[in-house]
Amino acid sequence: MDSETLWLFIKLITLLPLVLVLAYFTIKYGLARSRGFTAGARHMRIVEHLPLGSKGGLTLVELGGRYYLVAFQENSISLLKEFDSLPEPVSGPGAGPGPVTDFREILSQQIKLSQQYLSGLRRQGRSGSGCPERDQEEKK
Repeated sequence: MDSETLWLFIKLITLLPLVLVLAYFTIKYGLARSRGFTAGARHMRIVEHLPLGSKGGLTLVELGGRYYLVAFQENSISLLKEFDSLPEPVSGPGAGPGPVTDFREILSQQIKLSQQYLSGLRRQGRSGSGCPERDQEEKK
């Protein structure tokens, strides 16, 4: 190994950790302060977010004890409604996963469905198509 290669290796070993430490402090302190991130008390929080496409959605925000429903798109933000207290949760079809049921019930339902499916395949013949002509063709 010649002296020039050795000198480059020494510079790499000393400067790489320095660059990593500078990047860490820049991200931790420099970018956080310039973007308004604070480690202290927060005065605003997102209660719920509902995406309505790839570039838009609805957000329920709490700010100072009041709630705001905000709609946003790619290039615009609109305040839709202001609430004094948290609105009632939406219930009904399509409003979420629905009531939580017992895992045993769900598992037993799935087992019953799979048993019905398998027994139907046995009755229909080898192909499982339910078409007697097709089953006859496969036997030949």
